[in-house]
This record gives sequence, structure tokens and C-alpha cells, in this order.
Amino acid sequence: MFYILEARRNASKSLFMNKARFHTVLLSALMVCGASAAEPALPMRGPDYFRDASNLAIALGSAHAIRVRCNGREDQYWRQYMSDMLSYEAPDRGNLRSSLVEQFNTAFQDVSRDYLKCDNRAVEAEARFAREGQEIAERMAMHYFPKKPN
Repeated sequence: MFYILEARRNASKSLFMNKARFHTVLLSALMVCGASAAEPALPMRGPDYFRDASNLAIALGSAHAIRVRCNGREDQYWRQYMSDMLSYEAPDRGNLRSSLVEQFNTAFQDVSRDYLKCDNRAVEAEARFAREGQEIAERMAMHYFPKKPN
């Protein structure tokens, strides 16, 4: 027998530490990437950066769609991450901001059509999107915020 609330409760327990770590990595990456223009020693934003930023927006939009499907529109957990990313990476209107917002919204719509109910499949997909986003954020942090040698 399938219990939607039980699946959601167990998923949140198993994802809590990953979400906390993801949030820390994402915010760290965003603060460093936002500072990359001011520090010439950091790599410039190139095609890889734009690909990663776009893929991160897609992962966040996808996870947000499932979170909203399972918890209702008042749950803005993943959308807040996207908002944070935009405030650091594209605070002003322009092509980058428009592109990231479009990627987030398109992913949200696509995943909303693919997952019509909150079930174990949807909860597992949210966890997968969160892992993908975490991997992208970590990759961005390592590339754009290299640790200084001791």
C-alpha cells in the first residue's frame, strides 16, 4: 500500500543533510562567482560557466515543480535557491538573467507535466534533481573559486 505522506516524511529525513549541504555549497559558489568579475585571478565566465548556470537553473526548476506538487504552492524552497542564484549571478536585467529564468520556468513546466501526482517516483526524482544541482554547484565552486595554496 502506498502512503504519500509517509513517503514524503521519509524523503525529507534522508534529504535533510544533503539539502543543508547543497544550500551551503550553492551560496558559497554564488558568492564567489558573483565576485569573479572583481578578482582578476579567478577564471572569467565562459561557455562552461553559462552551461553550468543553465543546468543549475534547470535542476532547481525541476525540483521546485515536484516540491510544489507534493507540498503545495506555499512551499518555495527550491525557488528561493533560484532567487539567491539570480541575486548573485544576474542581479540586473539582461540576457543572462532572462535565460536563467527561462530555463527554470521551462523545467518547472516540463516536470509538472511529467509528474502529475506526488508519489514515490516524484519524491525520488526531487532527490535526484537536488543531487544534480549539488554536483553542479560544487563543480562551479571548484572551478570559479579555487582554494588558495597554503
